[in-house]
Amino acid sequence: MGQVIRTSISLSAWPELDQRLWYSATTKGEFLAPDGKAAHWVPETKRQVEKGYGKWVYYLTLVSALPSEESVSPFDRVTKDRLRAYVDLLTNQGLASQTIASRLTDLCEALRVMCPSCDLTVIKHLVSVLNMRATPSRNKAARIKHPFEIWGAACKAMDDAHTTDELTPLHRSCAYRDALALGLLALRPIRLKNLTQLTLSEQLRFDGSQWQCSFSGYETKDKQPLHFALPTDVTFVTGFERYLTEHRPVLLRDPHDEKAGILPSQLTGPLWISIRRKRMSQQALYCNICQLSERLLGVRLNPHLMRDCAAS
Repeated sequence: MGQVIRTSISLSAWPELDQRLWYSATTKGEFLAPDGKAAHWVPETKRQVEKGYGKWVYYLTLVSALPSEESVSPFDRVTKDRLRAYVDLLTNQGLASQTIASRLTDLCEALRVMCPSCDLTVIKHLVSVLNMRATPSRNKAARIKHPFEIWGAACKAMDDAHTTDELTPLHRSCAYRDALALGLLALRPIRLKNLTQLTLSEQLRFDGSQWQCSFSGYETKDKQPLHFALPTDVTFVTGFERYLTEHRPVLLRDPHDEKAGILPSQLTGPLWISIRRKRMSQQALYCNICQLSERLLGVRLNPHLMRDCAAS
């Protein structure tokens, strides 16, 4: 195997000053002390900006600005020449133009919360220019599929998984689960995080006539509550409840007789069960949906692109 080349410095290896400023920015204040500027960031945003700033620290180390300037304010280490050289470094690493723009956004956000009194006009202008010049790394339009086309392919995949004799019961249920996840995203294109969170009797409930999904503002990216009903057509309801009553128990390794008499509406626990009998991770759902869509439709549809399919 080839050696992994690190291009980002972890938080524990940042200059001590940077670590203190980052900790202060991302921590809630005690008693009457004010919260840090990034104290209310969701974990995903915090990790992304932290990793992005780590790339900048890596660059500064590469050009020997660190450790010689480790006691200098993070903002004072930023110059136009260094920004240009940093963009060149990211380009030479093979990053797409949109990704480079995102890494500069990470740097800008990190400095904004770590050095709140500093003027970030130069960096913001650079981010704006990079975003305007950025081009999609792939032809997105060519990958857009109508939601009903995706749903139709998912239905066939569910039927195939349910009836095949070529797979073990466990792998049949895995295949059925992945096809249902793809189909559900086609009809209700929610964010991957929320898809992963779906829990029976919590975010997902049966109200007596149909299945309802509800997320609090704390659970959504825009901090607004989200509520919607799942489709009520016979094909969807039959396929969905077949997963709940037949395939999900297989993934949980629950004998069917233990669930005898329990209605789908009475079930609890994560909707998407992994082969390890636990809630599927975001990464697992993402990879399985991408791979299945490419096999069924000839294009790799990630959960984010599914939202574009719904809007097209």
